[in-house]
Amino acid sequence: MQIGDFRQFVSKRRYLIPLALVGSLLVATAGVLSIFAYQHQMSLPVYLQSFSTPQISIEELASGKLRSVVLIDVRSPEEYAEDHIANSELVPLPEIEGEVGIQRVKSIVERYAKNHQAKPTVVLYCTSGMRSVKANKYLSDRGYQVITLTGGVTAWRKQFMRSQDLQVLPAK
Repeated sequence: MQIGDFRQFVSKRRYLIPLALVGSLLVATAGVLSIFAYQHQMSLPVYLQSFSTPQISIEELASGKLRSVVLIDVRSPEEYAEDHIANSELVPLPEIEGEVGIQRVKSIVERYAKNHQAKPTVVLYCTSGMRSVKANKYLSDRGYQVITLTGGVTAWRKQFMRSQDLQVLPAK
């Protein structure tokens, strides 16, 4: 190796170490985020999207601060039949993605507004949050004011039994 070749090799190598460090940090960050996403039972893209999704905690919803609330369960009919939060309406995520559900949500909101003379806050939930985050995106992109229940029905059931739902939530 000649001196000129050696200098060229050293000058190129000077950029390799910082590049390797940055690459290692990116891989480590992606790994940590993937673990968090897995713990929340979400894919990484949906987990990242959840950071910008308006959410409400179980405590906030149960406190009654939101007077006009419509709960929409975006799970499957089978899951809804097995367990759901009282007074919630079923509009599965596939229907929302296919536009049929968006019309159903519109109908639910209009019916509530007519009966209560108030526009409701639409609270979406699923098992743990993944489907409701997706549904939130579909509905908010079409102008609906929606929020997602943090932790879904799983978190709700950790705090309230089925028999307590009607005591905690306002009537339809």
